[in-house]
Amino acid sequence: MSDAPGTDAVGALVPVPALLDWTRDALAAYGFHEQTALPLVSVCRDELMFGFVDAVTAHWGHAFDLSSLAGLPLMGRTGLAAALGHAPDDDGRHRLVVFAFPHIGADGGIGAVHRPGVPGTTAACGAVSVARTALATGVSGVVLDPHDIEESLLVQRLRRVLGTGEVPDLPAVTELVRRAAVEELALLLADLSTPDIVVDWALVSGVVVHLHDVDAVTLTAATVVVDGVATELALPR
Repeated sequence: MSDAPGTDAVGALVPVPALLDWTRDALAAYGFHEQTALPLVSVCRDELMFGFVDAVTAHWGHAFDLSSLAGLPLMGRTGLAAALGHAPDDDGRHRLVVFAFPHIGADGGIGAVHRPGVPGTTAACGAVSVARTALATGVSGVVLDPHDIEESLLVQRLRRVLGTGEVPDLPAVTELVRRAAVEELALLLADLSTPDIVVDWALVSGVVVHLHDVDAVTLTAATVVVDGVATELALPR
């Protein structure tokens, strides 16, 4: 990993292909290969994330999409059960590789990106920025807007974590979204195995950082669970 100029607020960065090369090598020892595992992506709906999803596809095959605003997984048990139904059956064993990566801009300032054809800079992640503003102005998150469900649930989840305390800066709130995504996914994944179905899974998380003309990631955590036994993988340095 290396520190890119102007990105101190979002941490040390690794190129997206290098991250995915590492996941492929690290998980092979646990039986995870493109032919034996289904990739899942929990990322923001933003078109800026298409490149990351394409890179996952190039390394692991076509992914089941868990995406929502900010990348907070909102598909619940039904959505994850649907994904499991698409996973390869390897002599009764099913494997899922889950990527949980919210995103942040770092092109023209933290939280900013340049988009083709759009003057100036725009926000990334816009949904996280809107949620942060709502929290800072005292929105409780109790009432869900039926015409803005995903953003409402994002605010609600962050309010649950922050309480009535001070709202931190955008990189810190983005990290809270990552943690919330990992917490939800780990809970749902842990419930998949039954006496009749063996489900092994890997959960890789971090933050996608949009630099000028290229994306990189902060790789924060990687866990693999085989036969119910969890192993924290040593991250590349």
